[in-house]
Amino acid sequence: MKTLADVLTEKNSDAYVAYDSSENADMRYLAGFLASDPYIYIYSKRGRGTLVVSSMEELRARKETSCDVITRSAAGLPDLLRELKDPERATAQMIRNLTGPKLLVPASMPIGFAQTLMQVADIAVDRGTVASMRCVKTPEEITLMREIQQQNEEATRAAVNLIRKSGIDEHGGLVYENEPVTSERVRDVIAAALRPCHCEERDTIISCGPDTALPHCLGTGQLRANQPIVMDVFPRNLKNGYFADMTRTISKGAPSGEIIQMYETVHAAKELAANMLGPGVSGAEVHNAVAAFFTEKGYETAGASGFIHSLGHGVGLEIHEGPALSPSGGILEPGNVVTIEPGLYYPGIGGVRLEDMGVITENGFDRFTNFEEQLIV
Repeated sequence: MKTLADVLTEKNSDAYVAYDSSENADMRYLAGFLASDPYIYIYSKRGRGTLVVSSMEELRARKETSCDVITRSAAGLPDLLRELKDPERATAQMIRNLTGPKLLVPASMPIGFAQTLMQVADIAVDRGTVASMRCVKTPEEITLMREIQQQNEEATRAAVNLIRKSGIDEHGGLVYENEPVTSERVRDVIAAALRPCHCEERDTIISCGPDTALPHCLGTGQLRANQPIVMDVFPRNLKNGYFADMTRTISKGAPSGEIIQMYETVHAAKELAANMLGPGVSGAEVHNAVAAFFTEKGYETAGASGFIHSLGHGVGLEIHEGPALSPSGGILEPGNVVTIEPGLYYPGIGGVRLEDMGVITENGFDRFTNFEEQLIV
């Protein structure tokens, strides 16, 4: 928490105050408390975090968080409500009474409540301090994410096995046990495999054929033989909130020679990136090296064709967070968990993407991903 304490000193603020639910990744990171309704997090200059929760959440909060816990009643909210009538104004005054007159708030605070809070306190807006803290994972976070990636691989393997065992109908569509193998069916297989691990699939991409040229096309309908199938699986653990992320491109039967060559080139680009990653290297440097490699191999990028997205991104309590492996990516440091996911996309031909995830270490890049890379299944 030293970074948050430092910014309080820098901004001459009495406390950092956030008001949100744990769906906000910064809130969950700071509070360590899972709640779908908004609650208040306060970090004071004395170096302690405090949660202000409803009475019904007090005992659970004390069990889950390492922060101090106070109920809204104990903080005087009922008396303030009787006096001020307006719940937002009463909540703002309660915060002011607990903290002092000078507050630091996140940019994500709802503007309506921030305006109310400004009526009783001086506010400075913080942009990115907590997000930057989240970029460097602790050993405990790294262990959790490594485990989630292992669960991701088991679920993805079940999906690949379904496609591998499928037959081909007279129209080139995949079938298994007399039923079409669709994008939706493959997603259901992945979801079922993740459920016992307390993980959920969220917008898993299972695209096929022409749809693979659209990087974020979810995919729908029957999968087809001899066509690229992009499988981008990024489950979240429901207990701790952390994500894993992996992409593989496969084909039931041999796809076109163009797709095979693209696959080999994307695989080589991914290994180039993995070998470059390490502390002191910038995300921009690695991204640009991969972009230059694709150009050297004859794969030009123009408009919606070619290497049309960043090389990678951080992963944690959000599926996309810092640091970035992009044209503007900054210096990497030990504890950064990042993906490397080069891809090539050409409308009329299709797309190929491969993605691994791992952590920057003192010596380089420790890859979490151990899933096989095999285009033709």
